[in-house]
Amino acid sequence: LIIIWFLPVAIFMLLPQRIRYESRLFFWLAKSFYAAVLRTSLFPIKFIGRENIPTQPSIIAANHQSSFDIPLVGRLANGHAHVWLALAELQKSPLLRFILPRVAVLVDTSTPMKGMRSLLQAIAIAKEHNAHIIIFPEGGRFSDGTVHDFFGGFAILAKRIGRSVVPVYVHGINKVYPPGAFLVHWHQVTVVIGEPFTMQEDEHEDVFKQRVYQWFIDQASKEYRF
Repeated sequence: LIIIWFLPVAIFMLLPQRIRYESRLFFWLAKSFYAAVLRTSLFPIKFIGRENIPTQPSIIAANHQSSFDIPLVGRLANGHAHVWLALAELQKSPLLRFILPRVAVLVDTSTPMKGMRSLLQAIAIAKEHNAHIIIFPEGGRFSDGTVHDFFGGFAILAKRIGRSVVPVYVHGINKVYPPGAFLVHWHQVTVVIGEPFTMQEDEHEDVFKQRVYQWFIDQASKEYRF
């Protein structure tokens, strides 16, 4: 699939940012790639809360347990323009150094100042291109099945651009393809799309962050049976 999609996507990635984020074809290709990865991987997926999938530009926040979180969560953008937030240290290979800066804002967490610059870059792209922002608030992948502490970047984004946060809890994907795995394992995956969270006018970012975080904790405590 990567071989099939790489050439057309690479052509778009070479275009200037303004053209790339305004191209419906580019995000249709991304949507098709996400869907193809999920279909050919064959593991069963159940979506709960499809009615909460955002139609208006939002901040989509999800827990992160596997590389498969990317097509799972990216598919929820439904072909609409979107920008990912990714850690700068992920640029380990020449391929990722080429791809990541063209589909994501790279967040440098080495200092608060550099981290804020990354958020301001994401805000500029989201506003200019009416794009979703997709973020993993835990700041990394954790395959132990628990929800880890959240960074507060998504709350700052919500306050600065006045957008709702759509929480997405992915259950069971750590059993399908944990970090370091070579083969995909068959296991039921549940994707819960929660009702959007809106920051109140006088609400502090930390309070809002905790409110969203508690929703994830509540989802993690549930048992999903089929």
